[in-house]
Amino acid sequence: MRYKILIAFLTIAIVFSTDIFARIIIPPIHGPIIKKISVFVPELSNVSAGGTDGKAREFINVIRNDLLNAGFFDVHDASGVSTDGSGNINFQAFFDAGAEALVKGEYQSSGDRINVAIRLFDVVQERELLGRSYEANSGRVREAAHRFANAVMKELTGIDGFFTSKIVFVSGTGQNRDLYIMDYDGHNAKRLTSHRSIILSPDCSSDGTKVVFNSDKVWSQDIYAITLSPRVEEKRITRGLKLEQSPAWSPDGRKIAYSVNGEIFVANADGTGAVNLTRHNAIDVSPTWSPDGRQIAFVSDRTGSPQIYIMNSNGSNVRRITSGGYNTDPSWSPNMSVNRISFVRVEGSEANIFTVNPDGSDSQKLTSGSRRNENPAWSPDGHYIAFGSNRDGAKNIYIMYLNGENQRSLTKGGGKSFPTWCR
Repeated sequence: MRYKILIAFLTIAIVFSTDIFARIIIPPIHGPIIKKISVFVPELSNVSAGGTDGKAREFINVIRNDLLNAGFFDVHDASGVSTDGSGNINFQAFFDAGAEALVKGEYQSSGDRINVAIRLFDVVQERELLGRSYEANSGRVREAAHRFANAVMKELTGIDGFFTSKIVFVSGTGQNRDLYIMDYDGHNAKRLTSHRSIILSPDCSSDGTKVVFNSDKVWSQDIYAITLSPRVEEKRITRGLKLEQSPAWSPDGRKIAYSVNGEIFVANADGTGAVNLTRHNAIDVSPTWSPDGRQIAFVSDRTGSPQIYIMNSNGSNVRRITSGGYNTDPSWSPNMSVNRISFVRVEGSEANIFTVNPDGSDSQKLTSGSRRNENPAWSPDGHYIAFGSNRDGAKNIYIMYLNGENQRSLTKGGGKSFPTWCR
């Protein structure tokens, strides 16, 4: 039979089958992942004459890294598994080594191009689960590998892979910052802006084509929008002599919520038709939309210290969902089945990421330590969180699973913050 991911749940059900790997119906919010799937990923076989091609090695290393980043898999390179030299798969040898699934492939290379045929196997039942073929030049090898890792993730867990997604982030320090975009795993970073100013709080639209952010390039802080496809184009969408910050796209991409001098406004995507939702003498900032677009969470100090509040998207029915400490930076999972809000709680010199239900129940601490973990941003499928942290002495971008497991760094060098995840 195929194997199961055993996950501890409180009132969350998993459907198992004796014929297929377990499909995760609702992701684990409570408790750890008890049993990971053991996946062996050996090097690709060269079916033509010559030594190992660097592109083939890169292809396999990307798959291994993707599966490790997912958090559901124990990944092995199969270096200790003996083979009979016939080219056939010795399933018994892999089973004896502890494999539950096997990724096995071969390639041919010619100049700058590589052709890869690769398959995923159930080791116990000794049968193929899926197969793919890819042709790529050296600049597209990583993309092809990410696509196969997506297919493996879906086949073995039922959760869509996030490996072809992008992350936009702020890079730089002080008044010399700009927006960059990179592959989710930190590779292929490219600069998007030339503001060299104080840039904060980018937010990617749900379709992955646009990013809004605030910058003091022209005035104190204005809202800008960048179109990412088919070409990068930038537009300033607010021009008032006001402090306009922390924009967030509505799920349908038709509206943006943002703060203006400490009040929450909602406007059309081009900045027109702005409406004040809060009208309160407190400071209200950092709006984030619910996945159905009917509610907005935000930060307010109306009861003293900053706390997380929720209101309907027309400004009615305001209620507080956190208490104690200094709470800020909310981000609402775009997945309705997850329906959790991540936020940052500051306690002394520490800042850590928590999640909470929209009704304020079941607050869960995801990070810990004496450093600052900030700027949480959900993956497009709502199962993972990117965030900024200086845990290694410099600000870099990290990711983790929604229950706080499998925290892994994506960038190096420092000066990186405010990630937002794009498709």
